[in-house]
Amino acid sequence: MNKNIKIISQKLSNARYNKKFISKIPTSIIKNVNTATEICRSAEMELLWNPIGFKAGATNKAVWKKLKTSSPFFSYLYEETTYKNNGKAPFQQNLLGAELEVAFKIKNELFNFNKKITKSNVKKFIIGMAPAIEIVGFRQKIKAIDCLGRMISDFGLNVSFVPGKLKKFNLRKITNVSTVLINKKDKKKYPGNSKNVMGNPINSLVWLLNEIKKNNMMLSFDFWVTTGSTTPIVPIKRKDSFYGNIPGVGSVAVKIS
Repeated sequence: MNKNIKIISQKLSNARYNKKFISKIPTSIIKNVNTATEICRSAEMELLWNPIGFKAGATNKAVWKKLKTSSPFFSYLYEETTYKNNGKAPFQQNLLGAELEVAFKIKNELFNFNKKITKSNVKKFIIGMAPAIEIVGFRQKIKAIDCLGRMISDFGLNVSFVPGKLKKFNLRKITNVSTVLINKKDKKKYPGNSKNVMGNPINSLVWLLNEIKKNNMMLSFDFWVTTGSTTPIVPIKRKDSFYGNIPGVGSVAVKIS
């Protein structure tokens, strides 16, 4: 299995770097969440890109039920796939869609903190919060998600990350707040709510920070964390234009080129 992990992770890494795709990873290999995580971590090491933070995935309980799990997962966010607010992000094949998330900027001194992160003490490490659009998809040639391990192994589905403007953290402003992601080209609105993210995005943040500390995935600079989608995954076509709004947090927009 170690040989399989190495081969698959190298193929995934090469596919992501060269903007290509690989055949579907056999379900028999990635149905085990631990194996899928090993593939993801190995592929991240092979990629040699520049991490700027972390993303949480599968933070919606409806997704947990569908995938028969009770826990999220996480992977890196990369500088190479981060795009400016009100800018452009490239289209690629095998995209699942766009998501609207609450993102946080976190002080790297978190890694010197020897206690467990909680909802109470996490506040001192939060630089600010922002709305963010994440584009998700696969490097594998598949049409739909069939298991949690497939999402985990494939770099956590991350394709593009678009952060909005940072604002001062305020827990009230992300607690049970209605959100909306709009496809301006199609003039369609996709409503959501911050409570879709593990009851509150702060719960996702606390979980993820404890996980990266436990796994010694330290960064030497302040970093981003995206906490999971507040909205449904919105389908993407070429030339689409997305606008997301989280009242009290702000707005974010991107065009798909």
